[in-house]
Amino acid sequence: MSETNYRIKYKKGDFEVEVQGDKVWVEAKLKELAESEAIPKPIAISPETKPSSLPVSLAEFVKSKGSPDQHVALVVIFGYWLIHKENLKSFNSKDIKKCYDDTRIPESTNTPQYLNKTQGSGYFKRLDEQKDGHPAWIITPSGDDYVEKEQWKTAK
Repeated sequence: MSETNYRIKYKKGDFEVEVQGDKVWVEAKLKELAESEAIPKPIAISPETKPSSLPVSLAEFVKSKGSPDQHVALVVIFGYWLIHKENLKSFNSKDIKKCYDDTRIPESTNTPQYLNKTQGSGYFKRLDEQKDGHPAWIITPSGDDYVEKEQWKTAK
């Protein structure tokens, strides 16, 4: 059963903020930001629902993206899936390794290195807290755009 995911993106000039999660949390967080000095005025709070239109399986999603064979691209796609389809608040290297297992793609021996590369590219953000004793990550709006707009071709 798929939950409805709420996402609000506000952009004014060079400033952009995106809030995503369940309806109550998104509305509360956006209201909190709007009342603070963090967001330039004016801002209207009017959330829209965005039902998940992702495929049923991760393997099918990877295939729909052109089946990239570069581990950095795969890790970003996996992070996107974990946040947007599995509705995780954050993920760690163990979650990424499970994605490799789920898709039956041979895993890289250095998944943490690829997580760090995605941070350097602006696709992931490392959180201060940990998840299950491992560094926790979230996908950034740049990471979302990368997955949503990119179509990879496999190397022959």
